[in-house]
Amino acid sequence: MYNVVRTSELRACGVQSRCIRDAIGCCLLALTQGMYSIVARCSNPRHSAIAEFVTDEAWITRVIEQTDQKTGKPRFELLDMFETLRVASYPHYGVDDVIWGVSAGFVHDFPLYRPPRGTVFIAHPTRRHCSSDVVRTTRSVPEEDVVQIGKMSLTSPVRTAFDLIGQLGEPEGFAALERCLRRSTFGSDAGAAEAARFGYPPDTLALGERRIAEDFMPVLRRLSKGQSRAQCLLSAIGPLSESYAESRFVYNLMQLRLTGFSQQARIRDGREVVARVDFLHRESRTIVLVDGFSKYADNGVGLMRKEVRQYNRLLEMGYRIIRLNFTEVANLEECATKLFAQAPHLRAFIAPRKRSGVR
Repeated sequence: MYNVVRTSELRACGVQSRCIRDAIGCCLLALTQGMYSIVARCSNPRHSAIAEFVTDEAWITRVIEQTDQKTGKPRFELLDMFETLRVASYPHYGVDDVIWGVSAGFVHDFPLYRPPRGTVFIAHPTRRHCSSDVVRTTRSVPEEDVVQIGKMSLTSPVRTAFDLIGQLGEPEGFAALERCLRRSTFGSDAGAAEAARFGYPPDTLALGERRIAEDFMPVLRRLSKGQSRAQCLLSAIGPLSESYAESRFVYNLMQLRLTGFSQQARIRDGREVVARVDFLHRESRTIVLVDGFSKYADNGVGLMRKEVRQYNRLLEMGYRIIRLNFTEVANLEECATKLFAQAPHLRAFIAPRKRSGVR
């Protein structure tokens, strides 16, 4: 699958090192030392021997479809797939090696914003080693937090999300925790998508709390460090974020100590549902739409004309609507500036800062 081939296989069929080096960036994608993926059927006659190793035409088609034809650059989904393939194809895993952090995050299909690429992150109880391909860190992972996928041993999804807090920062860890909770609450990404389409059950938040208690808290207690910070983030996550951007906005609300927002809220005019919006502050009648899109009562598939009509109706009902694009959501200061500039009355709903220390 994925046309993965080793240097030894290529050389055994007469492909010289010079040809391999020449093909990298053309029809070969370098994964780790001695491991490649053939990503194109090359017209260069010097690379014809490499084309003989193509066994997965669907992979080549996928690479073509997910590459921008104007710039020639792979889209983010394809870049993430390259990293997953890099982790899965690494040939030198040891008995006690456990894939962790960003590398495990790629395998678990977490939403990651500008993650480090090109390196496989491995935890080992006693060994430490760094190379151009691998960062092996001395780190013990409890057996309960390790899962097996094929030949790989890696940290479980929840443990990976907690580890990302320290490796990439709180926002990334928070988004990963929300993705884990969403999957746990609805059973899978497909189950979550179905709930988003047909409507969230009324007990969704209660079910999410139950999943946190049963699936997340035991992992939290096994962390050797960072429990307090992880607990703080865990107290703010929910199962209703439908994208990475929405998770980042929930995190921003926590950082700003801004209270009173509900998520995936239905707005009614009498008995009629006018719209389902990303975030609603009912007391101040403020709506926040993340990434420029809203999810309306018709499951978010309506034509632009219908969306504009619904948008105008919300304005007529007295709601203030704030649109935040991805860049604004990903930057806390930009988010706060736009939020309070367009809805200054929200400052009245900032919770007081908690004071530490003993009286």
